Amino acid sequence: MDDGSQVALLGYGEVGRVLADGLGRQVRLHVYDPAYPPGSAHPNGPALPPGRPRPEGAASSPGRVRLAGSNPDAVRGADLVIAVTTGADSVAACAESCPYVKPGAVYADLSTSAPGDKRRIAELVESAGATAVDGAIMAPIPLRGLATPILASGRDADRFAAFANAHGMEVAPIGGSPGDAAARKLLRSVLVKGLSALVIESRRAAEAAGLGEWFWGHLLETVTDADEQFVMRLLRGAGQHSVRRVHEMHAATRMLAELGVDHTMTAATAATLEQVARSGIPDIGDAP
Repeated sequence: MDDGSQVALLGYGEVGRVLADGLGRQVRLHVYDPAYPPGSAHPNGPALPPGRPRPEGAASSPGRVRLAGSNPDAVRGADLVIAVTTGADSVAACAESCPYVKPGAVYADLSTSAPGDKRRIAELVESAGATAVDGAIMAPIPLRGLATPILASGRDADRFAAFANAHGMEVAPIGGSPGDAAARKLLRSVLVKGLSALVIESRRAAEAAGLGEWFWGHLLETVTDADEQFVMRLLRGAGQHSVRRVHEMHAATRMLAELGVDHTMTAATAATLEQVARSGIPDIGDAP
């Protein structure tokens, strides 16, 4: 695949917009999103007339970009299909597209879906004579735009990465099978989104207790000073003092209830530590 390639982009939300603005300057790009039929206007730019490329310098995606009227219209004849639909729509979008995907094409699904959904997508794509790549976007798109890190797994992950990286993307092939990249993305989500939820809950509790300013400084100090030793102390301390920490978190749960603050995460912490008391902490190998 080179600059003469035809690329289909399924999804024109935040991620799709970034990809369209970058790739649309370099390839023939057919975009489909039911929210933006041909002739419609994207919130960040004027309408894209059906079948007509936007002139260079226009406020929306420039270059050889066309809004398609359906999934089949977008993917027909494409050398590469990049799907950035919602995770909930990923399998359905693939099923609708596959009868029209060109044999030998690459179908790269970058949605945030479960590994099982990625494997189902691969089955559908391979039944159409194309190859599937599981892509996982590993950082917020607004931070790095087109060069946002993406992991790719599947038989043609190297092929997808070669094309994507030549066009300004940052795709790292990890080998393996469809679902392997998604697993890494969702494990990161368990950590990062869990931390977000903990910060939200504890911040609300601190404000309700009249300690918002003190807590904010304490939060920043704790996060800033975190290193490997800090993480190891968290794990080993949970194993050594799980019973005492369960009682501590039950006390914290009661305090949040008295403050009128939702305590979902605090109660879940107590439940997790109760499980640690029964089965111990996860294996940490030879970590210091």
